[in-house]
Amino acid sequence: MFANDPSAHAEIPTKAPPTIVRRRSNTADVERCIDGEVDQQYTLSWSGATPRTVLVIKKANDKQVDAALARISQWLNQAYPQINVMLEPQVYQQFRRSLPFVRTIAPGAVGEYSRVVDFVVTLGGDGTFLHVSSLFQSQVPPIIPFSMGTLGFLLPFNVADFQSQLQKVIEGTATLLPRTRLTYSKRTVDGSLDKRGSVNITNEACIHRGTYPHLTTISCYLNDHLLTTSVGDGIIVGTPTGSTAYSLSAGGPIVHPLVNSMIVAPVCPRSLSFRPLMLPSSSVVKLEVHQESRGRATAYIDGRDCGELLQGECIEIRQSPHPLMCVNREDLAAGWALDINQLLKFNRTFSYPHESPFGDDNPEE
Repeated sequence: MFANDPSAHAEIPTKAPPTIVRRRSNTADVERCIDGEVDQQYTLSWSGATPRTVLVIKKANDKQVDAALARISQWLNQAYPQINVMLEPQVYQQFRRSLPFVRTIAPGAVGEYSRVVDFVVTLGGDGTFLHVSSLFQSQVPPIIPFSMGTLGFLLPFNVADFQSQLQKVIEGTATLLPRTRLTYSKRTVDGSLDKRGSVNITNEACIHRGTYPHLTTISCYLNDHLLTTSVGDGIIVGTPTGSTAYSLSAGGPIVHPLVNSMIVAPVCPRSLSFRPLMLPSSSVVKLEVHQESRGRATAYIDGRDCGELLQGECIEIRQSPHPLMCVNREDLAAGWALDINQLLKFNRTFSYPHESPFGDDNPEE
């Protein structure tokens, strides 16, 4: 069901029939790159026709982002009039008069995105990119992210290049990078699953003591075997994508996005020997609030509060079968090395800030 507005009400056709090689979105044929240096990169081709619908997601309350959305939407409508430009309902209300051709769905009908959206454009920062994951609980269409936020470590493209990059996506010549997602489920004291079911994780899941004054005691299980019991502020279980987020602040490793793994990192443990771990992606990690824990704990997924955990309750985390397929640079290795140096200032010294292997710093005057 679509929003009750003449310009948005007409039925949007279902996305193109799939031809799938390996696990991918229902709209595209994804083929393994055989000439790239990394086996797990993919190329994108559409199944017999151009894509039918693009969903544009934007950062809120930013005039520059609003202007970029208007410009990109107008260009798409002129260059590819057969493609529907879709906005989220609240954004549609903002642009429905200035962009009368845009479409939307009825508020709350998030499942429609999976039926009709062929690819997604994001305009904003890493948070805008993470928002897309919450809209698709199963397979996710290809995502092309344009950097208009604060850091943008996950966003390889400058919005000034939107025409050339969107042409590659629409014409089926883009390179895709699969980013691992995890799934989170909560179990109560009696072992039953929480009624909310599974939730997808892009960066990390965390059990943290939150506002409670006492340290929390958490038992960490690996494939149903007790790994350790930690007393501290909490424990993070993250993805390679999330290795540059909260896990990094907690002393975790920086992990290349193509390393198929998950990270377990303690948050301020009362121990000098609890070091971060990298586990196989096939692992199942369970974090349980110990029965003798002095304090309760709160579960967080990608920074969102998912509710309190009582003593004896736990969360289970495992790899999702539905990764995020992200449009990326053709030379992934060079781009990743550039990003960790320019954005994260990797191994930057204090004595000689002008000595950068990329020449991006000016000598002190």
